[in-house]
Amino acid sequence: MQERWGIYIDVEGFSVLYSRENQVLLALGDLMEAIFLIAENCYPESPDRIFAHQTGDGFAIISEFGAESLEVPIAISIALLHHVAARGRFAKASIGEGGFSDIIGCYPERVLNARTKDGSVKMGGGIMTLFPVMGTVLINAVGVAKRSPSGALLTVASSNRTRLPADCIVKEVADSPVLSIDWIHSHLSLVSQLQVYAGLRNPSVSEIEAAFIQYVSNQNPPHSWVYSTAQLLSLPLRIREDD
Repeated sequence: MQERWGIYIDVEGFSVLYSRENQVLLALGDLMEAIFLIAENCYPESPDRIFAHQTGDGFAIISEFGAESLEVPIAISIALLHHVAARGRFAKASIGEGGFSDIIGCYPERVLNARTKDGSVKMGGGIMTLFPVMGTVLINAVGVAKRSPSGALLTVASSNRTRLPADCIVKEVADSPVLSIDWIHSHLSLVSQLQVYAGLRNPSVSEIEAAFIQYVSNQNPPHSWVYSTAQLLSLPLRIREDD
């Protein structure tokens, strides 16, 4: 049986932008809504269901079963990245595989006995929220993210090259065992289907390019973020690596 695939996706620059603007919080809402709409309208039934768990400014999205091809997680990631970019903010996604399970049974009995109907834990007048699941699929997806360059990228392990859809534009990442998928210029039919059936935003290439240039100009992100995003996604912002 194939290991389950997982997407780790979060909003770029969230911790910095949160204190400056409401736009980045709206971008998190866009990401949340898009995940919901894809699951509700495109993958509502077994064996194709997907499961999502919020992790701060991002989400872990996990499949019900594994697959030989990584077309579905790549298409979902691209659709989500487009939807967020339509607001002029950007996200980063990485894909991994592994096991995933409910770990509530491993938590202390005293904590579990204090749970309320909504699943939170009463601590006197305060509350604790629990993350009920964990597994190597999330650990591996986050591991790919950590090995990836800074930037609004979509990355997978280099070992998965043969499992990528033929229409993906892929670039090697120097000195790292990951591949970067150009989510702006790759045109996958499944992405278009997801956007239509889920009712997601579908900005054009030129609109995303313009949003990137404006984001760099207005938000002044780190040079390494700008350089790797522009280089690996073939964006029109021309900078030298040593600037």
